[in-house]
Amino acid sequence: MNRIKIRYGEHTQQFGHFYPPADAAGPVPVVVVIHGGFWKSDYSLAVESAFCRDLVEHGVAVWNIEYRRLGAGGHWPEMSADVVAAFNALTGPVADAAPIELDLTQVRVIGHSAGGQLAVWLAGQRGLNMPIGWVVSQAGALDLVTASERGRRISYIEDLFGVSYDDDPQVYRSASPMHRVPIGVPVLCLHGDDDAQVPVSVSRRYADAAEASGDEVVLNVLADTDHFAFLAPGSAAWERSRAAVLATSFAEAAHTR
Repeated sequence: MNRIKIRYGEHTQQFGHFYPPADAAGPVPVVVVIHGGFWKSDYSLAVESAFCRDLVEHGVAVWNIEYRRLGAGGHWPEMSADVVAAFNALTGPVADAAPIELDLTQVRVIGHSAGGQLAVWLAGQRGLNMPIGWVVSQAGALDLVTASERGRRISYIEDLFGVSYDDDPQVYRSASPMHRVPIGVPVLCLHGDDDAQVPVSVSRRYADAAEASGDEVVLNVLADTDHFAFLAPGSAAWERSRAAVLATSFAEAAHTR
């Protein structure tokens, strides 16, 4: 399978893997994939490679992005800037390198865990080069504030921002998808009921806040599903995620099983 490494910046972590479909006639929809891993350099875009290969076999183009992470040149300012730059690269270096025409009116974004936070955060940004049709959050860390408001200190979140919540609550809120609604982009939250890393209550809180703000949001809770099932080929979480980004509309994405 053809995979093209494309740089969107000068830092070693500012690149992505682009997967063009082999036999499709353009223009083709694009799925942007944002990997998770507690925002740390222990995890890379390689954790999503199998999912990307699966998607491209179903006729879409896939842009799997890397970004500066904790331990790899990035805290929140660098990380958030990279996600925006990587997305906007679809109209520049990615389109230039693609051997097939891309339909940039049909762009969907999917992210797992910390990648889910980044994906929904991205959808709330203004001035992107193209619209996002919808976002799929897989067990997304969509609330970065409530635990801190309740007095809990989570080390990797404090590492992300380089400051405690008490010292700078606004930076936490500015990055927390739950606290940025409405964003005006539909979001499908997929979350397992057996998730020990990011409890399903996180997605429930986000969905409640988004709906109250007027955003279009759907929460699908997957039975007997843990945090890492989304990375397991052939799992129910994997199949549900694939169906969601291959759909032709958000209504179809939200209700396909």
